[in-house]
Amino acid sequence: MPGKRIAIIGAGPIGLEAALHARLHNFDVVVLEQQSISANVRSWGHVRLFSPFGINSSKRGRAALQQSDLPSNDAILTGAEFYAQYLLPLSQLPALKGCVRENARVVSIGKRRLWKGDSIGQPSRMESPFQILVESADGHEETFAADVVLDCSGTFGNHNWLGDGGIPAIGERKCAEWIDYCLSDIAGKDNARFVGKRVLVVGSGYSAATAIVAFRELIQLDSATEVIWLTRKAAATPLTAIDGDVLTERALLTATANALAKDPRTGVAWIAGASVREISVDHRDGLLVHIHTAGEQGGDKFQTLTVDRIIANVGYRPDRSLYEELQVHECYASQGPMKLAAALLVETSGDCMTQSSQGPDSLRNPEPGFYILGAKSYGRDSRFLLRVGLEQIESAFALIAAEAE
Repeated sequence: MPGKRIAIIGAGPIGLEAALHARLHNFDVVVLEQQSISANVRSWGHVRLFSPFGINSSKRGRAALQQSDLPSNDAILTGAEFYAQYLLPLSQLPALKGCVRENARVVSIGKRRLWKGDSIGQPSRMESPFQILVESADGHEETFAADVVLDCSGTFGNHNWLGDGGIPAIGERKCAEWIDYCLSDIAGKDNARFVGKRVLVVGSGYSAATAIVAFRELIQLDSATEVIWLTRKAAATPLTAIDGDVLTERALLTATANALAKDPRTGVAWIAGASVREISVDHRDGLLVHIHTAGEQGGDKFQTLTVDRIIANVGYRPDRSLYEELQVHECYASQGPMKLAAALLVETSGDCMTQSSQGPDSLRNPEPGFYILGAKSYGRDSRFLLRVGLEQIESAFALIAAEAE
């Protein structure tokens, strides 16, 4: 089994943990990271995780860093703390020296001398190595060969769209410079974009709730700051509280965001059951956002909001273009690998803490030696938990060992 060359796409939490596992089992490993180590985690470094450090890190990683000052297992870290106290030291371990290639963007993955339609579903495809086209920051291209590929590139940064039905709203792409799709540091380094402004926040999840709570500080700083929170589903509150939530940070965020939305004195105006139809620029008034709201009696309501900026916390999707030349069976709804997606359909809870790894077989797809791990394995399903990704690593390497027999 050792001697196989494993290529790992992405140097985030799951990519680094997978690389350490591989190196400790004497595999030849290359990690291809399109930016810098854990760049996505650092981009939301101001956000505090819900889950404790003990389930966001592996026993293997903690043991390898035993000489370092690690957080306690029950510590609730920000993204910046998670990076500085765990992910960066992990990447600097002697075992990973020379393994991580930063600024190496994977353009496409194929099989040497085999096209997508060749040897359909046949184990013989394993005999041909993967070839990975990589582009560096200066535009230089090269190919890497690998026996096994682990796609740990995640979904963060590949945003969904604001428009009804999931497509871009009219004018959305043209107005991109006024729209924040990622997790802006509203009360911190990005506050100049928002303080004293009228901002539309679109989204029904915890990212949108985080933005709403951050605006509370800006509204206190400058009462001219206004927020409109638009959610797609009509409900009694923007977020549904989880009974007996074991994650106290999540429970507090839910309660705080809901309270802000329900109290008209807070500077937050909540519009439920609405969707964005069109966005345009009025150089005198700012952005004109045309929305549609389903009326209580079945009648449709249309209105135009005038805002300075939009925060679009509408979720992320996997970049499937990387493996479109491989034989990957995808779910038509979530766009995750089919076997795992089918297993997740049984998991009806909206609480990510109820999620667990679905076992090695759920990671299999028709392309032998190719595995999608981490958040990307869930496709558009947002319930992924880092603990699940760590369990997936163990499952993937069990399959790799079985294939080598």
